[in-house]
Amino acid sequence: MLHVKDITEQEMQTLEEMKKNHPSHMARIRAHAVLLSNSGFEVQELSKIFGSCRQTTATWLRTWDKKGVCGLFDKPRSGRPRLAA
Repeated sequence: MLHVKDITEQEMQTLEEMKKNHPSHMARIRAHAVLLSNSGFEVQELSKIFGSCRQTTATWLRTWDKKGVCGLFDKPRSGRPRLAA
């Protein structure tokens, strides 16, 4: 069972703010996933909630444990940016 490590009060506030207001949709989803994991949700439950595969969701949580807030953002990619739907 994979859960995020203990989250400090400051990290909790940052994650809540990101979940509500960050311009990046994926950063908002990942912040929400970390908060739910901290509340006791399992990876399988989070995968269903966010419509992602279990491995992807587990990667979000492991990256949070290793890099913190910086791990929630997409890395720059080459090529044309995605078009907004």
